[in-house]
Amino acid sequence: MGKEPKYALLDTDFLYKSHLARNSKNHTLADFVMEFEGYEFFCHEMIKEELSRHELSPDPNPWLEDKIRTGKVKLYTDWEIVSELGRLYGKEATNAYLELLKTSCDTFNAGFYEQYYDSLNELKNLEDVEVFLAALKACDDNVPHKKGLGEKKTYVLIQMMEIMYGNRVYVFCSDDFKARQSIAGLETPVHCISILGVFYKLMRSGKEKSEMKEYYDRLAAFLKNQVEYKVWSISGHQRESVPVQQVFNEIYDGKFRMLGNGDLQYIK
Repeated sequence: MGKEPKYALLDTDFLYKSHLARNSKNHTLADFVMEFEGYEFFCHEMIKEELSRHELSPDPNPWLEDKIRTGKVKLYTDWEIVSELGRLYGKEATNAYLELLKTSCDTFNAGFYEQYYDSLNELKNLEDVEVFLAALKACDDNVPHKKGLGEKKTYVLIQMMEIMYGNRVYVFCSDDFKARQSIAGLETPVHCISILGVFYKLMRSGKEKSEMKEYYDRLAAFLKNQVEYKVWSISGHQRESVPVQQVFNEIYDGKFRMLGNGDLQYIK
């Protein structure tokens, strides 16, 4: 029997940063991620919508659309999430979705759910999936574009996956420390892998430092105002600010391990 697959979700921040980190032949860090053995990749449709709103260069949308078209990345809609929940909870599927959505909103912004989604609790036909989804979309449409709806929808999908697949859920995720801590702190552990975590994994898989430096430097050039990364001390009691290039060198010097929340921690 083969190993059970790992179910990996991709968020907006991770997708565009891993897409712009590339070499001179336009092979991207995201392409390396797609080659990771044993992973099945997913994202919420709101991620694609968010990427389409931003004028990013290089544009990650054609890359993502190609991966969706070829089946390498499965795009989840809210309808599909409710359908999955229906198989688990029957007529309580929409109630279950609301619980996941409230948990997601509360994780990122206190009061967000009450501000934008409270009206869903007043629906008279909550068990009617079509009515529910129409009302949900109306609420979604009222959320300002810069309020991070993609990460909240991703967290709904993460929780659903965690219910279905337990500790086989992984998230290739943003640099947001609070978000990663919250995801990693679910009752059943969800493993987070940050951009730095990808470089760590590639080092461990045998990718040469000289090859990966081009990808890392391209990312560092984009994040030109970010001159340091936060990594954990050997004791694990505090995070230290370390210059961007030093972090890369020390990844290849074997000075780190990767924690469950995607952070790096010094081991020597």
